[in-house]
Amino acid sequence: MKSQFRIPKHLQTPFALSFLLSLLMMLITLVMYFRLQPQVPLFYSLARPAQHLVAKEWLFLLPGISFAISFLHLSIARLAKKTNSLLLKIFAWTTAGIGFILGLSLLRIILIIQ
Repeated sequence: MKSQFRIPKHLQTPFALSFLLSLLMMLITLVMYFRLQPQVPLFYSLARPAQHLVAKEWLFLLPGISFAISFLHLSIARLAKKTNSLLLKIFAWTTAGIGFILGLSLLRIILIIQ
């Protein structure tokens, strides 16, 4: 018996967009990784200025979170495919929205530290 990994047709667009945004974030991070200093000011909200600096590898956190959320939500949508289709559409588009917000955050961080 062959197991197929299929998602409903009405959910393919938002999940494809979500994974595309995650991939784009990863590519942007990879390109900028080699241009940045070894330590970058990432945590501006911390009290002491010495705590602002982190290793530049921390920039991969946002694309990683985006991929993880996309995979998790795709798995949940697959398991709940018999649920109301409108609810699943909202869930899928929310996933794409989260990816978009994380992408904007990454872009803002890179523009600030560059």
